[in-house]
Amino acid sequence: MLLMGVLMTLMLPAFKRMISGNQVDQMASNLKLALEQAQSHAITARRYVAVILPSGWTGQEAQYNLGGSRMAYVKKDSTGTSWQFIRWVPDYEWRIPVPGAHLLAVADEATKNDYGNFVEGQGLDLGNSPYPITHRLITAGGTNPLLHTITNYQDSASDTRTYCAVIFSPYGGIRHDENLYLAIAEAIPNGNNFVFPSRDTTGPTNFLVLEINRFTGRVNYYKP
Repeated sequence: MLLMGVLMTLMLPAFKRMISGNQVDQMASNLKLALEQAQSHAITARRYVAVILPSGWTGQEAQYNLGGSRMAYVKKDSTGTSWQFIRWVPDYEWRIPVPGAHLLAVADEATKNDYGNFVEGQGLDLGNSPYPITHRLITAGGTNPLLHTITNYQDSASDTRTYCAVIFSPYGGIRHDENLYLAIAEAIPNGNNFVFPSRDTTGPTNFLVLEINRFTGRVNYYKP
């Protein structure tokens, strides 16, 4: 029994690392499937379909921040600059994030390899900021949002959700100016920031990146 206790003590850290790694894999797989389903549905229904990716949301929907997703029908709003919520896609409910893994950044071509910004103590402000990690990683050139804004959220004229949607067109591509890169990392909330259990001097070592092709809408794993 003493020997078994020693062996279990030695094996526990490796087991925890294995479980954590699986969580990142599972989160990436869930998001990849959600994006692929949205693309397929946009083509078959001949409609614009948004994948809603909450971050910085409050109230009951805060449980979906940084990895949760849901599909909605959308259309261009009256301003022509945002997308208006129409209704949820039937039979597709919220996907809840996987504990221990978080969608921490949406990058563009210029910042797709810039994961040095995953710095401990400089992560997402869960209380105030709607932006994953840094504003620079979720915008193109620091001004234009990579993710789209949704107005009239759930039919509420006063409810606008900023920078939270990937939009698929009826032709299968995404309504974005360039390819998008979604980075999922093993991370633990620490107050309003994150710590990264698996990291080196350059940033976290346990993360995966999904690439969404602008023209085809195909979703693949990207290796920085």
